[in-house]
Amino acid sequence: MRKCDDCKIILDDDVRHCPKCGKDLSPSAPAPRLAGSDVTSALASANLHRIRAEWDEAIADATDALRLEPRNPDTASLLGSIYEERGMLDEALVWYQMTLELNPDSAPDQERLERVSESISAKRRQRGAGSFHVFEKRTKIWAWALGAVFVVIVAMALISTLFKGKPSEAPYPRPTHPPRAQEQTPPVNQPSETLPQGPKTGSETSTPAAPSARTPGESYILSELSTSQGVGASIDDVIADPRSGTVSVTFTVPFKGFVTREQIIVAAVAVARKTFELNREVKIVTVRCVIQVGGAQGTQIGFVGDIARQTVDALPPSTGSDQLISAFSRPWWNPQIKGTGSRP
Repeated sequence: MRKCDDCKIILDDDVRHCPKCGKDLSPSAPAPRLAGSDVTSALASANLHRIRAEWDEAIADATDALRLEPRNPDTASLLGSIYEERGMLDEALVWYQMTLELNPDSAPDQERLERVSESISAKRRQRGAGSFHVFEKRTKIWAWALGAVFVVIVAMALISTLFKGKPSEAPYPRPTHPPRAQEQTPPVNQPSETLPQGPKTGSETSTPAAPSARTPGESYILSELSTSQGVGASIDDVIADPRSGTVSVTFTVPFKGFVTREQIIVAAVAVARKTFELNREVKIVTVRCVIQVGGAQGTQIGFVGDIARQTVDALPPSTGSDQLISAFSRPWWNPQIKGTGSRP
């Protein structure tokens, strides 16, 4: 293989003209060869496969280079380009974020990250409620069913109250003669002996409570997350957005004296993973972690981030906290929370 002196792209030995700039690659002048290291060769092969749109081979070669040198920003940037050209924008966003963590001064990668973020946002707006239509339809059916049950209960309570029978009067006139000696008329202000009364029905004691504003689908996810043992967080609220297939989960991380970013990010990934398991229609989970600061400040938001289903599925079981943080798009941290620990 050889490369063009002007464009710096990798080409086969038999190529006579650069497909990008059109430069004449004369065979009389030998082209400069690639570096002999395994990482450079793997990256060159991956880039060549990328140009030919051989995506699986390009990813395989780039993965080999990443295994040899995990903190090489060029490898992460190349993987981002491969996934972007392939149309897998969520994966491309993750690799561009990792590239900027390894090389924060890379202006081209910053531009690529912004371009991919804008493309993802545009697709979410265009998709609207299409991907979440089934979830929304089921939620509406449950809401109509609960509303119908509520109306029936109220109607039965009103009918029971209006048409409750009254005690009928005696068909014959009362006797005018005084009562016998053995008969005693109970005093007016003291009740006679009565039978024990049974418990009152719901229609006699109170009116039915109004239904909650949370949909059955949201209530189901909230209940399952709250009772799950592997989440490691206290679930506060669940809100679904059917326009983009997004579910927002607010949770609190239990702590004693201080909380770290590692604690929050591990709990956030566990919450997102469990939410994806509960509903296959959910595409993106927005996690919100709240913390108790204390004093006049009270409760504050500690972390907010978005994570896609494909990103969670691609995470290996033993992923470090740095890689978990890079898996979130548009992350925001409270300045009071540090990497090693922050007292609330």
